[in-house]
Amino acid sequence: MQAELTITNPNIGHISESSFTAKVSDLMARVFGCWHMQMSRPFSHQGHAYRMCLSCGAQRQFNLGNWEMQGTYYYRKATTRSFQTMGLAAVRRVSH
Repeated sequence: MQAELTITNPNIGHISESSFTAKVSDLMARVFGCWHMQMSRPFSHQGHAYRMCLSCGAQRQFNLGNWEMQGTYYYRKATTRSFQTMGLAAVRRVSH
């Protein structure tokens, strides 16, 4: 018994220039890390002020008294509440 494979889409396996540059950019960011060049405006949530990197999402504490960032960059763990603020609802299983 023999199976025959026919490719009907000639674009399969073709890497476009934009996806290639995106993959190279992703690889460079993984090797060298993000430089956090584009930071958001300061945000305040439950008494804590911070700024966020627009490229990778890292956060850094912000001092409202002297208007400067302080400490090291950190990543916040995702919660279902953060998904709800982005407009994504958590999927809940309903048992019958």
